[in-house]
Amino acid sequence: MFTLPPDYPSDISGAFGVLKTRKSLSLDDMRVLAVIEAAGEEFYLRIARAVRNPEAAALLIQNGREERGHAHRLLKAIVAAGGEPFELPAASDNPFIASLPQELPATVEFIRSLESGEQNGDRIYQAWADAAANDEVASVLRQNGREETRHGERDAQVIRLLAANA
Repeated sequence: MFTLPPDYPSDISGAFGVLKTRKSLSLDDMRVLAVIEAAGEEFYLRIARAVRNPEAAALLIQNGREERGHAHRLLKAIVAAGGEPFELPAASDNPFIASLPQELPATVEFIRSLESGEQNGDRIYQAWADAAANDEVASVLRQNGREETRHGERDAQVIRLLAANA
């Protein structure tokens, strides 16, 4: 069972808001970030279920899979930074999934906000990488960040597909 550190709220936005205040990531911060990234898969799947365009849905599902990949990479970074091996909680025990709405909007406006958030996520990951004392941790953070930019690019494709079908 995963227990959030006391200074973290149980919603993705609030918890990521706490992380954004960190100049560098502690082991606890990386654990929380890994659990957020794991929840990102379900977040994107819920949006994809609301999309009628199969190509757009596939792009959203791919983003979700890569979010889970970010979580698994962070597990390796935790060990590289000297932390104990950490296992991601099951979806039913992930506080960030529990706090997600069952349905998420598949509107152009909502996906545009995701696109912007993903681009900002890359900048944040790069700043954490710059502050990392461990080269392996920095490498993981940089790779996750680059993929956040790719997610934003996919979100932009989704917007174009949805606008074309409007």
